[in-house]
Amino acid sequence: MGQDVFLAGQHSLRLTRAARRDPGLLLVPAPDEHLRADQTAIDLPSLRASLPEILLPVAPGAPLEMTFFSREARSESALVRSRCLLSRLPSASFLEVVHADGSPWAYAGQGALRLFVESPALSLIRMSQQLDVLVSRGALSPNAAFFRLLTFPMEACGSYVRDPCDPAFGSCAFELPALCRADDLAVFLSEATGIKGLRQARRVAALVQDGAGSPEETLLSFAFKLPPEFGGIETPPFSENEPIEWPSDVLHLIEHRRMRPDFHWARHRTASEYNGKEHVSEEAFEEDQRRVRDYQTCGISVFPASYKNVSTLPALNAYLARVAHALAQTEGAEFEARVRRTLADEGASFMRRVLLSQMLPAVPSEKPDW
Repeated sequence: MGQDVFLAGQHSLRLTRAARRDPGLLLVPAPDEHLRADQTAIDLPSLRASLPEILLPVAPGAPLEMTFFSREARSESALVRSRCLLSRLPSASFLEVVHADGSPWAYAGQGALRLFVESPALSLIRMSQQLDVLVSRGALSPNAAFFRLLTFPMEACGSYVRDPCDPAFGSCAFELPALCRADDLAVFLSEATGIKGLRQARRVAALVQDGAGSPEETLLSFAFKLPPEFGGIETPPFSENEPIEWPSDVLHLIEHRRMRPDFHWARHRTASEYNGKEHVSEEAFEEDQRRVRDYQTCGISVFPASYKNVSTLPALNAYLARVAHALAQTEGAEFEARVRRTLADEGASFMRRVLLSQMLPAVPSEKPDW
């Protein structure tokens, strides 16, 4: 006898983010554990005394969000917000949060405590449901909800993690292993059935790409790739944060053994780099120059950007125009003309403003320097 706790919604997301940032915790696949779990009555006093601090407080005004797999197992306590999932879920619906050293969770009750969180794909569906409620109440426009929903899967498939308790204003953690791949999301969502929010989640997953390194990179990724009716300039496909292989004939001239541009259009010999913050020190400035020289030596046009280049519509438009001009050397004059029309179009500009309102972090990310 023990307690298997399947966290849901915001509590699941909070512990997921905390575990990604904490080297003492691991998120391990828990295939079909929701089918094997024997959800006995919740021992709330023992559970409240044993939960990680990141999930506290648990009170009538701040109930613990949990998933149950039968109506009989649901808790009626005011301390628990019960979510009942009766649909048949894909195998990879949950992850177990465990200690990296193998030690069990301290539990005040009988038996062992096991904590499970929703997989990124299931979290995406949950978010879709929550945003639908905000739209129905008039608190958020459908387009704003769509753009906001795009941000989490890019985080999950990227190398950054937002603050668990204050994702809007708290600091991010960087250079972390991705929680999943975009292909994993697509497979899960193709297998899932009968869950509200699934259609919008599938629409979002089709636009997700691996490799984003910061919230600002997520913003730029969609500004590059989305069609004009959604505020983007619809560039040719690009890779994100993938290493470049230097040409062998210039290796003796290169100062960096390996480069990993934030965005790379290989066929167009063009790259975009988001610096994270202004490089005002002499050392940082010189490092920027060394990287630019390496790109130039290999015939790659690189466009560094800082927060000020993406934080207002005029600045973002100017940056997108410069990148488009470089891409047009391969794509042709009509591509650049289309981008110019898009940047000047009132409807596309409005959508880009909405994109900025939902994706631009309130505080610049302190992404590690180049």
